[in-house]
Amino acid sequence: MKILKNVVRMGLIAALSASMAVGVYAAEKTAYSFTYEKQQVKLGEDADDALKKLGKANSDRILTNCADDDGVDKVYTYDDFDLYTTKSGNKEIVNEITLKTAGAATEEGLKVGDTPAQVKKVYSSAKGSLGLYTVSLGNTNLIIDCGLKDDKVVSITYQYVEK
Repeated sequence: MKILKNVVRMGLIAALSASMAVGVYAAEKTAYSFTYEKQQVKLGEDADDALKKLGKANSDRILTNCADDDGVDKVYTYDDFDLYTTKSGNKEIVNEITLKTAGAATEEGLKVGDTPAQVKKVYSSAKGSLGLYTVSLGNTNLIIDCGLKDDKVVSITYQYVEK
């Protein structure tokens, strides 16, 4: 009887493991997002919500958007990254995030200071030209700048692409 209970228990554990694996697969990533100090920000997200998650910026400034007559974009500067917002309809959204130090990394683990070989390892589908590597997922792009010498990552930019 004890052996039968152990067999049933092992079967249940196997079934749970399989269902968890299917659940993880079903939740496959559809866009790139940025996580900093356990706070996730999604591109296209309401700017006020993102700024509440990230806390007070060191500074902020208004950027004039010449592509839109009444458009005003903003940049919020933090120690390790800059967050850019723009108007979409009647709300302000997160449009771009640029990582500028090794203190912030992509969710996949790439950071400023890494090599082009690491870029290709982490993002095998990245297309490179003149030290710039681009990878897309859903309505987001990552632009990874490896400098003019193409020897190390100098910045990583998340971009929101409206479809």
